[in-house]
Amino acid sequence: MRGCDQPQKAQKAQNALSFLCLLWLIFFVSGCHSNTAPSGPEPGISLSLATKRAQSIESLSYELSFTIPAAPAEPITGHEVIRFSTKNVTEPLVLDFTAAAGDLKSVTVAGRPSQYRLVADHIVIPTKELASEDNAIEINFRAGDASLNRNPDFMYTLFVPARAHLAFPCFDQPNLKARFSLELTVPKEWQAVANGAETFHEAVGDQVRVRYAETQPIPTYLFAFSAGKFQVETA
Repeated sequence: MRGCDQPQKAQKAQNALSFLCLLWLIFFVSGCHSNTAPSGPEPGISLSLATKRAQSIESLSYELSFTIPAAPAEPITGHEVIRFSTKNVTEPLVLDFTAAAGDLKSVTVAGRPSQYRLVADHIVIPTKELASEDNAIEINFRAGDASLNRNPDFMYTLFVPARAHLAFPCFDQPNLKARFSLELTVPKEWQAVANGAETFHEAVGDQVRVRYAETQPIPTYLFAFSAGKFQVETA
């Protein structure tokens, strides 16, 4: 009888081991699925995204600077600081930016490198990096040309109706107004103009650095600037 029990016990042990291996495999696969990155917002700016941000984002301002070379083939580089408060610190923050590979150079939040995600038309900032007040997101980037109309002798922006995010990271919706501060670095022989009054003008080598006063709260589609070989007339 004992001789007959031995194969049965061995078979039961093998079945138990197989069951445990299968159970481990199920847990492993489930764990892999739970650790995958969450899906990002859909491409474009949906009504639900715009509504949610309009209800939560307050005290919004942009401090922007662009370096504009004369040759249209050379990239325009940009730097900005986005300041705001938010009523929603339970979900990631979604910024709008249509970027090609390598256009986003760096992102910091509160002075620390961000663990952001770059998805189609958006930059997603993790929840853990947000505060209810005094948020400051600093971004270095290469500006997109799609809404920056560039020629050898001049350039001008056209951000209507929602094309600002083609050039720089922002909340690109009309019901989120912000104060804009701007600095432009352009070729020395160029003139520049923007929404605000000129407050600073300095020649640096073969370039000119121009700074403009902060605007009143305006939507992104009304923010504008232009630079080129213009003639200034006073009347």
